[in-house]
Amino acid sequence: MRNVLTNTLLSAAMKLSIGLVIASALVVLGLWFIDIASDQENAVEITAPVSAYTEWECGYPDQLDCSVVFEAYVGEKYDVRRIRYGKDFMAIKIQQGDLSGWVFSGEGVRVHAKPNT
Repeated sequence: MRNVLTNTLLSAAMKLSIGLVIASALVVLGLWFIDIASDQENAVEITAPVSAYTEWECGYPDQLDCSVVFEAYVGEKYDVRRIRYGKDFMAIKIQQGDLSGWVFSGEGVRVHAKPNT
């Protein structure tokens, strides 16, 4: 009788633990999707020649392994794919055709909310 009770309690505890892990994972995924959706409510306008780089960390000075993916067109507006924040800069992921790259807020890059349609 004692083994049956112990096995029942262990089974219930395992089910509760698995349920908590699944619930936590769903909360984290939900917050991540909300963050992405929030980023994608913005647009970028390019007002001066700007290069788009391979990684968002390229906004830090003295980064090796950073290369230009494409040159953003002056006067063009791009939808924001993601936004990342580094120390003293904001990196914005944009897409031009099949290529995507990171531009950095500042001269030549104007970020604004997309108009509601």
